[in-house]
Amino acid sequence: MDHLETPAVHRLMTSPAGRLLTSRPFEAFKTQLLPREFAVVRARAAADVALGDGPEAFLREVGAPPAPHLHDRIERALAKYARLREAYDETMTRWESVFWGGYESRPDERVAIERERRTVSQKRAKPTDIFGFLATEHLVPSVKFETPNADAARSRWHHELAEPERLYGFAESRATEEFPRVERSATVRGPGTVEFLLRFTSPSPHVGENATARVYEPDDADGDLPTVIFHSGWGMFDDQLVYWPEEEYLARALAPEGYRVILPDAPWHGRRELLGRYSGEPYIARAPVGLFTLYSAAALETAVLVDWARTEGAPVVGVGGVSLGGSIALHVGGRCSDWPESMQPDLLFPVGMPGGIDQTLVAGELTELLALDSALDAAGWTGDALHEFAPLLNPPKDPSIDPERVFSFVGTRDEIAPTQTAQTLLDAWGVPAANRREWDCGHFGVMANLVRGTEFPATVRQELDAAVRTERKTVSA
Repeated sequence: MDHLETPAVHRLMTSPAGRLLTSRPFEAFKTQLLPREFAVVRARAAADVALGDGPEAFLREVGAPPAPHLHDRIERALAKYARLREAYDETMTRWESVFWGGYESRPDERVAIERERRTVSQKRAKPTDIFGFLATEHLVPSVKFETPNADAARSRWHHELAEPERLYGFAESRATEEFPRVERSATVRGPGTVEFLLRFTSPSPHVGENATARVYEPDDADGDLPTVIFHSGWGMFDDQLVYWPEEEYLARALAPEGYRVILPDAPWHGRRELLGRYSGEPYIARAPVGLFTLYSAAALETAVLVDWARTEGAPVVGVGGVSLGGSIALHVGGRCSDWPESMQPDLLFPVGMPGGIDQTLVAGELTELLALDSALDAAGWTGDALHEFAPLLNPPKDPSIDPERVFSFVGTRDEIAPTQTAQTLLDAWGVPAANRREWDCGHFGVMANLVRGTEFPATVRQELDAAVRTERKTVSA
């Protein structure tokens, strides 16, 4: 086949059988399964730095207690993972030469190596068959915490607490300096799409790495493309897996119809995963500092992507995201007035997001599930201490974008991203009731509605088109 195809799992999830995903029992089951899922990838992340050092060193790295009775099984698991990691590294070397090395490749060759990369990357990212026994038979934590001390954090971030723009803003000279460094990879054909990667130095000094994003355009693009930049949720592996939901329900749904969709990798996620950490782990492991570090970096990186899209001719640019990505979108929508005009989006599409991060850290369901509450308590993070950091954790109480151009989607029973905190923020922003969709579901029901439904992509399509018409009228006037 001369192009990438829609994964079978997406076709299954959108079939009648996929209705199970929206049921309350499934949501409860999926929520309770989270600690085990993250324990498996925690074991894999530890293996990445402990290969060759033996079971004891591996268990120390994973953050688990000693287990002499499991040493033989761990030895076999590590040997099996070492072979998988070797295959992954070899595949990535070939993939890099094709997509970034200037290697003259054929379209079918790029499709083949991209398909191979995703297959081996998925096996490496989530090796449940290798480390699953540890998640069920031993005390492997979901997160290896390195929670900063509250008093030390107050001292380190006191300037930013007084002036959040120090963290969330940047001078126009720095913004324009970053843009020319955006690099574009070779392309690969998808189902009705042309897809490629972008990379550039992150404008945030707090993540110290390249920002990356995957771009989807029509395979017969002709003229300027309305663009939406959409962020995925916490812990997602993005295009390191064969199936990336946002890629299917949004990017490959809209791009063939004449839109450009950009799916960024959030800091520490996907191809930006840190050695010894699984995708997104530092966000929780370093909470609450990890949270606002990620929000600020992702917001500034989004600004660069908005600017890039405009230089490519986009008449309008929207920014959205789901869960963690929705929080990023709210920070963009609340802070962009301080950025250069070319970096300010026209529309906002936050989905399944909390509006008060400090409250979510105290009362959100994920806090107890992943033992984040214990880690915060031990480091002196009381509810009052977390509230002190609200200026950095929470989106501003006033929007920087026209509230008429904010379109939100939340689950009324969401306890992971508490619905009430989102409603409170949207009320404060003055977002019209007509722009606010509420689904009768919890957090994973929101995800299921995105995957299975048409309301969200239809809204994005409709509002991008309306904004284009408004823009053209303004220009002609």
